[in-house]
Amino acid sequence: MIFTLIGIILIIYSFKNFKRAFLWLLVFKLFLVTNITIIAIPGIPLLKWNMFLIAIFFLQYLQKRKKLQVENTPFPYEKPFKVLILSWFSSTVFAYIGFVGAVSQFVGTVFEELVIVWLMWKLIDVKKDLPFIIKWFSIAFFCISLYGFYEHQIQANPLVEYEATIIGDEERAVVFTYDADIERGYRVQSVFEHAIGAGINWCLYLIFIFSLWITYRYQFNRRVFVLASALLGVPCLFFTNSRGPILFLMIAILSVINLRNKKVYEFLVICLIGFVVLSPYLADYAMNIISIFDTKAQQQVGGSNAEMRIEQLVAAVTLMQEAPLFGLGFKFMTEMNNALTAALLGLESMWFRILTQFGLFGIIANFYYAYYALWKIPRYYQSKTVFFVSVAYWIVASLTSVPGMLMYVYYLFIIIFIKLSLQYNKERIIYGHKQY
Repeated sequence: MIFTLIGIILIIYSFKNFKRAFLWLLVFKLFLVTNITIIAIPGIPLLKWNMFLIAIFFLQYLQKRKKLQVENTPFPYEKPFKVLILSWFSSTVFAYIGFVGAVSQFVGTVFEELVIVWLMWKLIDVKKDLPFIIKWFSIAFFCISLYGFYEHQIQANPLVEYEATIIGDEERAVVFTYDADIERGYRVQSVFEHAIGAGINWCLYLIFIFSLWITYRYQFNRRVFVLASALLGVPCLFFTNSRGPILFLMIAILSVINLRNKKVYEFLVICLIGFVVLSPYLADYAMNIISIFDTKAQQQVGGSNAEMRIEQLVAAVTLMQEAPLFGLGFKFMTEMNNALTAALLGLESMWFRILTQFGLFGIIANFYYAYYALWKIPRYYQSKTVFFVSVAYWIVASLTSVPGMLMYVYYLFIIIFIKLSLQYNKERIIYGHKQY
């Protein structure tokens, strides 16, 4: 299988050139979805390639760190990440299904959501590595968008249908496809796990490229191709037929608006031309956009609404009362099957998951995390871009679920923006950039 082969090649290559292999891992992870596993035997916790590769690189980092050129300035998310880990571990100890049943997901979540971010902070040198990241992410997203157009044309996704069959234990497979309802229509997801996450991933890449071009005045090699690769994702965003990515874009796009910068006007002209050219293809999605602001349009489009969210909130609060301090822990819904868990539906807000899985301690931990993400870090680094991208995520993830959103991509771009800030460069001088 191609995913397994690439994973093995990356591991072998990492022993020769660890840093370059890590950068290739970041590109590969764009395509590495949940069903790509190493071990999928009934009765044994899943061992996913994603988690396994991160663990391998983490262990190699610990072994090689004295020889590597690594980041010496403090990790901005260190304190909130430690609090999150403590919250997750406490919930795992007192998990509804027991510590043994929940610990595998705890370990996997720590590696897939936190350790990879820490490694990116330690290993990425913007001056040296940004050209590689721009080049290969541009190529990757160009291909991802082309496949999105292909999927939109044929109204089917052969890739994700195949991926859903390769887990080995079909009962634990994540089903990527879903029936299109009459009102909403087909929803493009390209190589990603879900249409909502796909749209947000396209948004993130668009904001990343145009922030570099407009805000940071970055000089791209092959600028036309790089900008085109970002813009090509815009119609795909609408093809997802999801409201969350549109709201994300509306908020995050504020990060590039600076009326004193002439490139903003170039950007607006490009957007206007693109809108005129693409308007025949986007007309079918107008009602979906209007539904963000109009409840009648929302009823016509279908999907989740405010009443469903309230029902989920009531169910989440009621379930939280069974384990108010630390919550029910990971995987509790695999064994708890009642009217309340059924009412949770898809846990269409990050807070419903936090309430049920992590309890009061989890709420406190995530408020502390939000304080860092939305206030302390953007203010300290004086980065409007970091602020608006963070606000976009927290608002959208609070209003809906974001399945398929690549959190490491979100953090990768934020880390790059931080390392392009003036404050970071001052810290770099103070702490020194040295080997250790």
